[in-house]
Amino acid sequence: MIEFTPDGPFSQKADQLFPGRVRVIGLGQTGAAVCDQLVLHGRPAQDLWVFDSDQLTIEGSVVPNRHLLGHSLVHGLGCNGDVELAREIVALEEERLAPVSRGCDFLILALGLAGSTGVALAERLIEMGHEAGAKVIVVGVQPFAFEGVSRRERSIQAIADLRGEADSVLVLAHDRIAENPATIKNIRHGFHLMHQLMAQTMQALSQVVCKRGLIQLSFADVRSLYGRYAGSEVLENCWAAHVDGDIHDRPEELVMELLACPLLSDESIWKRVDHAIVAVSGTLDLGLSDVQEMVSAFKERLPVDIPIATSASLDEESHDKVSMTVLLAMTAPARMSVPEIVAEMEQPAPAKKPRPVADTVPLPAMKPKVKVKPEPLVTQIPPKKPKISPKPTSPPVPAAVAVPAPITVETHTITEEEELIPATEMETEAPVSDPTLPPVRATRRFLAKQEEMSFEGPPRGRFEKTHETMYRGENLDQPTFRRRGLKIRV
Repeated sequence: MIEFTPDGPFSQKADQLFPGRVRVIGLGQTGAAVCDQLVLHGRPAQDLWVFDSDQLTIEGSVVPNRHLLGHSLVHGLGCNGDVELAREIVALEEERLAPVSRGCDFLILALGLAGSTGVALAERLIEMGHEAGAKVIVVGVQPFAFEGVSRRERSIQAIADLRGEADSVLVLAHDRIAENPATIKNIRHGFHLMHQLMAQTMQALSQVVCKRGLIQLSFADVRSLYGRYAGSEVLENCWAAHVDGDIHDRPEELVMELLACPLLSDESIWKRVDHAIVAVSGTLDLGLSDVQEMVSAFKERLPVDIPIATSASLDEESHDKVSMTVLLAMTAPARMSVPEIVAEMEQPAPAKKPRPVADTVPLPAMKPKVKVKPEPLVTQIPPKKPKISPKPTSPPVPAAVAVPAPITVETHTITEEEELIPATEMETEAPVSDPTLPPVRATRRFLAKQEEMSFEGPPRGRFEKTHETMYRGENLDQPTFRRRGLKIRV
């Protein structure tokens, strides 16, 4: 009998499922939530780790291997978006991070691209993983558009930095689920939905890169679709969908449920998708014909014709269940900005109908207005003609020449109320030479004169009949400026 001794590069892990080859690490709050979904709904045999500087995140995680970092610097309060502070924490905790990057062939990192702790940890773990000879895959998610410009710019910079170091970077966007009914009712449901999709994406990647099955893909397929882009031309480059069903269900029903997933419900993504990976996993009763029917039904219902890479594996713990995960990819290095991506996500506004143009008649030219000089307010009334007596009895006596009387202007006494007015015009009546004419009102301008105000004390009320407080000849009930004879100008 010939004895066989496994002495290859995977001699200690040469079974069918290749346990220990893939290590999944959750970084920051988002990474911890994704790993929690893997524990609750995934395979319990996965090698999961969680790192964060927020104590609440670490204490609330259900992952056994969870570690709090930087307690001496931030005391478990997190970095609050300070990337430089997060890098200081990573530099202090390198001894605790070094064992995590060793002893595995693939590192899959999950994080939120707008965070600080997760991005700083990912940068260092990529370097450590490459030094240990491991391949590093990053699964990140962009923040919502309403979270602010600073977080959006931080995520764009993080994408550029991570793509310059990691082997593959899969970027999803939170804005794809903004219109989902579950997200509209409760924003926490939206975050939970995205964490589930990220967990299913990481589980499909684990199946593709390390698990042997009916149809086997390799890491080269993942790298060719989600590899590094020169200068980070593409921001969002991954869209995921997952469906679970019974092995006896019709493939068409599973595909229709798959295409109804939140990330695939937006029709604008099909303008950018150019490749796809389909990972099928099921019980031992799963055959090649079943996989072929599911993939064919999926390809027939796609709105675009794209190449599809298929991976099929067997799982003894599925119990007559079958799962199908689709990872859509964008590989064209089209330079797209953030406003263009957000604009594509939004529904196009309906085109406005042109308003009907009615036949218009030109208006006649308007004549320029002629300013009419106003008539004077005071006009002289012609004198009445003297009555002539028909029969004069005596010779006419020459009329006396009327001597104009001197014009006298009545003076006006300025009251206290008028003193407060800066400048007023007061009217006075002045007689005219002709007594038959009505009196003409002459105006005279009076300027207020600044005087000293007298501060009289207010009435004493109930103390009016009481005796005043006298001390050394001074009335202490009066203000100081009055007791000392001071004058205040206003």
